[in-house]
Amino acid sequence: MLKATERLERLVSMVPWLIENNGATIDELVDRFQYPRETMLNDLTKVLFFVGPHPHTPDNLIEINLQDDEVWISQANYLARPLNLTYAEAFSLLAKGKMLLQLIDEDSAHSSLVSALDKVANCIGANQEQVVIDPGVRGSEIYSITNESLLNSKKMTITYYSFNEDYSSNRTIQPLGLGINDRYLYLRAYCETASDLRTFRMDRIIHAEISNEDIDIEFLEGLEVEPTQNPIDLDFQFSVEGRATLLVKKSDSWIVSKYPTHSVIEKENNMLEVTLPVSSNIWLGRLLLQLDPGASVIKAASGVDSDAGYSLAKRILSRYGLDD
Repeated sequence: MLKATERLERLVSMVPWLIENNGATIDELVDRFQYPRETMLNDLTKVLFFVGPHPHTPDNLIEINLQDDEVWISQANYLARPLNLTYAEAFSLLAKGKMLLQLIDEDSAHSSLVSALDKVANCIGANQEQVVIDPGVRGSEIYSITNESLLNSKKMTITYYSFNEDYSSNRTIQPLGLGINDRYLYLRAYCETASDLRTFRMDRIIHAEISNEDIDIEFLEGLEVEPTQNPIDLDFQFSVEGRATLLVKKSDSWIVSKYPTHSVIEKENNMLEVTLPVSSNIWLGRLLLQLDPGASVIKAASGVDSDAGYSLAKRILSRYGLDD
């Protein structure tokens, strides 16, 4: 059975093809798009039939004509026309195309993808060679060292930067595996320094070396290790006593899903009163600088700087001689 995303991909591809070929038989569509017959008929008549541009009135909807096992589409020429991309959309398409080139390791001048990217770049007055994609963590030496350590079952010594505590620590770890969560790559390991399992974000490991010591396989097998495909036990530590109450706009409600909170109260004028734990004043300052300028700390525990955002902004400006 096709997934919903797979059915959508086939439908989107099928419409311009049907328009260009002035219809087709159902058998042709089944063979060309690898679409199960009954599923395709259902999607054509009960899904695609109700699709159309704004204002979605009947005269703007796609019309599906089925007769004698043949299919025609009308009122859908807008889907067959080339897209009018904005500069931002064109650049996004160009960048994603460059990423695809790296994945398939194809850089030939005769490549159809390279040719298409050249055309997109020309439309925005650029050269696709000017767009360079950073391979990120997977292209780093630390990633290579980590893979070598996992392959050879060796311990590692790492220097890890904790964003919430704003400090770096040296650790000896026994790596277990890599996993992805929320677009970030993590290393699951037993940390001998903490004497417990930990999950380290790979882009926050600032130094790594392979030890001559083998990992203790028998010991690790005795641990209840969570699957590494979706690590969730992150190495974040919050002070039990440190907390602050912020008054933020609803447009900044993303902090509620991103960070743990003690309470969230809706206030007048599209405002939220959010009480959350604070690991350090540096962390609070960074958070405040990401919020709308109207955000403020209305209550803070002892030791928590209610002006952390202002203090951090002043420190940053002073580095550039702009604190005056």
